[in-house]
Amino acid sequence: IFIRYKMKLKKCRQCGEPFERNALYPFAVVCSPYCAVIYAKKQNEKMIAKKKREFKQNDKKHLINVARDTFNKYIRLRDKDEPCISCGYISDGKNSRQWHAGHYRPAGQNTALRFDERNVHKQCEQCNRRKSGNLVHYRENLIAKIGVVTVAILESEKSTKKWSVEELQEIIKTYKQKIKDLEESIV
Repeated sequence: IFIRYKMKLKKCRQCGEPFERNALYPFAVVCSPYCAVIYAKKQNEKMIAKKKREFKQNDKKHLINVARDTFNKYIRLRDKDEPCISCGYISDGKNSRQWHAGHYRPAGQNTALRFDERNVHKQCEQCNRRKSGNLVHYRENLIAKIGVVTVAILESEKSTKKWSVEELQEIIKTYKQKIKDLEESIV
């Protein structure tokens, strides 16, 4: 048995005229295909404008990503002739692993140490990702590299840092210059 319900009249979001929704389109918000095209264009324009606003608001987020990429590139270049800080792997040229800039103290938890050169060293992808930093061996080799006092300072650091746009721009500028200097000294 089919019971037919009388649908309540709905106001078109485009032209404002009342219309009755049918069984094929029970969630329709516009009265006709013509209104649907115009409504879709307006919605698309609103979405584009919102994305532009979001980008301006999240400009700092973009700068953090650029600063991170620039800083990590510098670390990999600085340590290019050194083995992995955790496992001691040395690239043989044939079956080379991917190299990362591995943080001793994680950057997400210790934002003050995110761009600290003492905290970040060249690390193979296996140690950094698959072994979560391989921290026991990382610590041993880090003590040999920078000293027990400096490692203790890194381990005692508990502060968080909110980076300003100006600080991030300065970090990007500084590490781009350091990368350029290292590349020139290699050639």
